[in-house]
Amino acid sequence: MVPPGGQEVLSKPPRTPTTAFGESTLGDIARSDPVRLPDLTTVFGRRAERLRALAEGHELAGFLHMIAALVAAQEAALHDLPPGSLPGAAEIAKARLVGRAPLDPTLWTRDATWRAALSHILARIDRALLPEAAEAARRALEDASEADLEALAGRFLDGSVRSQEAAQSVFVAAALQVAWTRMAALLDAADLGGTEESDSGACPACGSPPVAGMIAPGGTKFGHRHLHCSLCATAWRYVRVRCVHCGATDKISFRNLAGTSFLRAECCETCQGYSKVFYLESAKVLEPFADDLGSLGLDVLVGEEGFARVPNPFVLGVMDTTEAD
Repeated sequence: MVPPGGQEVLSKPPRTPTTAFGESTLGDIARSDPVRLPDLTTVFGRRAERLRALAEGHELAGFLHMIAALVAAQEAALHDLPPGSLPGAAEIAKARLVGRAPLDPTLWTRDATWRAALSHILARIDRALLPEAAEAARRALEDASEADLEALAGRFLDGSVRSQEAAQSVFVAAALQVAWTRMAALLDAADLGGTEESDSGACPACGSPPVAGMIAPGGTKFGHRHLHCSLCATAWRYVRVRCVHCGATDKISFRNLAGTSFLRAECCETCQGYSKVFYLESAKVLEPFADDLGSLGLDVLVGEEGFARVPNPFVLGVMDTTEAD
């Protein structure tokens, strides 16, 4: 699940960030609520800027610049998003009763706003930064029927993306992120339960897996960990040294690339799952989604040891798809 050239990243660890983006105020994070909903005024802008900064001198510079262009198009789409629907109090209560997140895609029926976001993204992305395969996927989506688009969205959300449609699914994922991020931002954090660390590695707003975890000093002797949702950008506090996949607290070990102190992979020997953990004490300048993409060499390292996770949605279009379905 690595872009071309990704193997070389193993021998060259990512550079420590040097400018402020996103998660940078340590005291605020240490004291933050157990659930933090996304800030629509900054979420995509900061992510795009961080991706551009990471691209400088990076082995995967072209890939990171392409994703930065995609995220910039997401920000533009967010500003022009038409009104959409949101679960009411009764629907939220029903979701909690069955132990589900209120915006869980398998529970909450998506409206047409995500397709509006997709249309904006396809029209506004900087096409000069798209490789041939990505441009072909963009054109195919422009010509796709509403039914085909909904089918693509459904397969992305249930984790059954076909290898031949992986490039298209990156654009679809970007549009779904816009719609779900706005919905999450409009929720009341009090409706998402809990006053302490969550006992689930799934997002309390939409039920999606985290893209990474971030640890800030303060709050406790060792600091709090917040997981960051791969779909709606919600963050939630989660117990440290606990597998985000199966909840195991024993047989946990860590891996890191030589020369990096701000990033480790938390590996679970029980389920063979892993997750990334970024440390703000070592590198105060991080954006979880962007920095996950900037550290794909670590994914290669732990993948070679047999550990796995749900990949970053934007890696789908550059996955090795040489094997047939």
